[in-house]
Amino acid sequence: MRINSIYFIVTGYPIKGNPVYTFIKQLVDSFADKGIDCTIIAPQSITSNLFNKNKKNRPTFWIDTTENNSKICIYQPYYISFSNKSGLTSYLSSFFKHRAIKKVYKSFKKKPDVFYAHFWRNGLHAAKIIKNQSVPIFVASGESEIKINNIWNKKYNFKKINGVINVSKKNLEESFKLGLSDKSKMTVIPNAINEKKFYKKNKEECKYKLGINSDDFIIAFTGSFNHRKGVHRICEALEGVNNVSSIYIGSGALEPYGKDIIFSGQLEHDKIVDYLNAADIFVLPTLAEGCSNAIIEAMACGLPIISSNLSFNDDLLNDDNSIRINSDNVNELKEAIVYLRDNPNVVKSKGYFSHLRSKELSINNRVNKIYNFMLAKI
Repeated sequence: MRINSIYFIVTGYPIKGNPVYTFIKQLVDSFADKGIDCTIIAPQSITSNLFNKNKKNRPTFWIDTTENNSKICIYQPYYISFSNKSGLTSYLSSFFKHRAIKKVYKSFKKKPDVFYAHFWRNGLHAAKIIKNQSVPIFVASGESEIKINNIWNKKYNFKKINGVINVSKKNLEESFKLGLSDKSKMTVIPNAINEKKFYKKNKEECKYKLGINSDDFIIAFTGSFNHRKGVHRICEALEGVNNVSSIYIGSGALEPYGKDIIFSGQLEHDKIVDYLNAADIFVLPTLAEGCSNAIIEAMACGLPIISSNLSFNDDLLNDDNSIRINSDNVNELKEAIVYLRDNPNVVKSKGYFSHLRSKELSINNRVNKIYNFMLAKI
């Protein structure tokens, strides 16, 4: 048996000038390059676009192309969204998003071999849409926190899910405790990187290319500029610390501050590799994750990691490649940064083991594991 077509229901998808959800694209690209017909359904909020001056409407249909020239059809229908602060507005947002997904699906003449829904909410949209059709549904659980709107929280919807691909043991346990699936239907397959885009380069050459002093000790951060990811905890930790420069890659409400900031802002995904390779260590004091793609990308570039000691990092980090801290403790964060700054041999050792671990986390290996898991559950 072979899977020939997959419909993906996802929350977002990257487009030129808006490099969001790049980890979803690299997953889909790998499936498409296996000769599988891939179609994306990623509804866009017209309400959000109206009230955000920096956010432009996307085409409702466009075609993406992989590096190997495989074609991927992207459907991005509009829907009306509201604030998720109350039960009613959250219900209405889910209702209109569901209707947009359903309308696109009904326009297709052919059913897919598999529905692949990224995050539980989209999985339950898929379950409700197909009703009595015999289309297998798989959910990718990679949420930092799993939240299910009560409108979809029905046991008969969960029973339609054939399998769950969790990015960490933490996600598997959370899915199980919430009653979303039996453990017999679940597996753990951590996130992965495209090794052609994230790899170790010559540090001195990268620093020279970016106009960075070769003697600078640099920490790098990649992620949303928000409280959960901890961008301001890094800024606070660096107060009073000398001989440390910083790179902040991302965007959000909390603007990085402090001295010796080399770069702060968004980058196209393909450009991040040079900035990571110019850095000495990677710092992500996050409070919650599924499985951090940013950490894996930094590991592939040979960087030691400072990040949380919570269970969502257990599948990636250990004493060999990281220093794990209480991410809410700024003093612990500062001590870890200063320790690595003052111990270049430790930086070299932990960077070596980071790079070694990343070799096991290639996107093609991950897609092959997911494909074989789906075949076994159909």
